[in-house]
Amino acid sequence: MTFRDYILNPMGKNNAVLNAASRELMRKTYTKKFDNIMLRERGNIKADFFHDKKNNIYWAYIQIPSEVVRKFYYDVVIKFIPGKDTKGAGNDLFDYDVQFYSNDPAFVFTYAYVFNKRNMFIKELSKKMSRTALKTPAHQKNPDNNVGYVKSLYFAYLFLQSRSFNKRHKFEASTTSWSMIQSVFDGIMNADQKVEERQTEGSKVSSKKKIQVDQDVARKIQRIGGGKVDMSNIQVTTTNKVKTISKSSSIGRVKNTQKSKRK
Repeated sequence: MTFRDYILNPMGKNNAVLNAASRELMRKTYTKKFDNIMLRERGNIKADFFHDKKNNIYWAYIQIPSEVVRKFYYDVVIKFIPGKDTKGAGNDLFDYDVQFYSNDPAFVFTYAYVFNKRNMFIKELSKKMSRTALKTPAHQKNPDNNVGYVKSLYFAYLFLQSRSFNKRHKFEASTTSWSMIQSVFDGIMNADQKVEERQTEGSKVSSKKKIQVDQDVARKIQRIGGGKVDMSNIQVTTTNKVKTISKSSSIGRVKNTQKSKRK
């Protein structure tokens, strides 16, 4: 599955559980939420980009803000892999096969298992994910083991799209070693710890404020024939910095943080 495929329909091109009207409502909802977070964060999102030239693999590491808890960020990593259709030559990374990591609780508790089973989880970050989440199906939250929308992943897509960071050349401004890339991944908080912190911080926020909006959206989707939809995971975030690493070895890295002004 490509990132574009996931956004169009996470359950697969031939799966009609999410109809066009449902997906369009979700797109508008996520986009509005993303815009609100960008406004709150003053257009700042922290992101690092890497290019493994040897294997022609591209990596994006984005800190996605919590929609509810201010100054709280989820670690999202996206791995872009050239598929048989791209033949390693395409410039649009949204057409590459994709794998994900997120320590967003919605991903951990609902989708980590099925993403892992369907080869959509980044194996290199297995140690950063809850062992239980990877090995145990989410019987209550995802009884049918469906791939679904994760808010932090959707926001990552909107961020990349808004800055044209889906273009391959954005990742190729400098070179660095795999050990430097690994050092960034080593700094990612373990999912169990991130979830625990989120629960602690979330307890300080009004529970009504946390759940009302997503519940309203879920009801709207069901009313227009979208069936059961887990909407407990729609969120976003950002930060600020732009760095270029000096040349070293065979893997490219660009460290970006974009700041945009709203007009």
